[in-house]
Amino acid sequence: MGSAMHSTRLATGATDRLPCLPAHAPLHMGRRVFLAAMAAGMTGLAVDLRGAPGLSLIAGAFTENGFQIYTTSGVPILSPADFRLRVEGLVRRPRTLSLADLLTMPAVRLVREYHCVTGWSVPGVAWTGIRLRDLLALVGPLPAASFVLFHSADGSYSESLSLDQANLPDVLLAYKLNDQPLSHEQGYPLRLVIAEMYGFKNIKWVDRITLAADLVPGYWERRGYAIDAWLGPRSNYGKDFGPNGQR
Repeated sequence: MGSAMHSTRLATGATDRLPCLPAHAPLHMGRRVFLAAMAAGMTGLAVDLRGAPGLSLIAGAFTENGFQIYTTSGVPILSPADFRLRVEGLVRRPRTLSLADLLTMPAVRLVREYHCVTGWSVPGVAWTGIRLRDLLALVGPLPAASFVLFHSADGSYSESLSLDQANLPDVLLAYKLNDQPLSHEQGYPLRLVIAEMYGFKNIKWVDRITLAADLVPGYWERRGYAIDAWLGPRSNYGKDFGPNGQR
C-alpha cells in the first residue's frame, strides 16, 4: 500500500461546515443552535455560538439532504488519488490504505435513522462502506489494545470507541450516502458511522486510526459531552464529566 500522504485544502466562507453538534443538555442546546442557525441563514453572517464550545456555524447551505452542517475548523477538500488511511498503534500489521484499497473490501449497505443530539433526525439514511471490524481484523489488534482512536484530516476533530464498540456489526467506515459518494461537507472520502449513537460520534474525513491501551476522549468529549453517546437511555448524558471528558 502506498505511503504518500493525502493532499488537503480547507474550504472557506459559506462552505466552511461540519457535523452535528453534541450538547450536554440536548433539548436546550438544540433550540439555541436552531435559532442561531436560522438567524445566520437570514443575515448571511458567520455566528460564534459562545454557549457551544468549539463550534462555529457558517451561514449558507444550512442543510444538506436533511442534515444540519456545522464546523469546528473548516471542510478539508481531499484528493481521492492522494488520500491515505493510516491504521497504526497496538496492531500486528500496521497498514496504509488508499481509497482504491478500501473500495476492494466487502461493502455493506446500512439503512438507519440518523439522530443528532440537538434534537433533529433524518429518516431512512442509506450508508455504504466497510465494517470497521473487517478493517481491524486486517491489522490484527494486539492484546493490550482496548480503544480505537479516530483522527480527522481537518486537524481538530477526533473521536474514540472501545474495541468492543468498534467491533459491532453496524459500525461502518462509510464512503457513500444515499448511494452517492459522500460530499466534502459530509466527510468525503471516509467517515465513521455508528448507527446506534448520536451523530457527533460519526467523525468525518477519517485519515488515521490508532489502537491504544487507554481512552483518549474526542474533540467533543473534551468539552464535556458524552463518551458513550448511545441513543436513548443507554447514553451517559446527564452524568458529571471532568475537564478532559473523564467520568
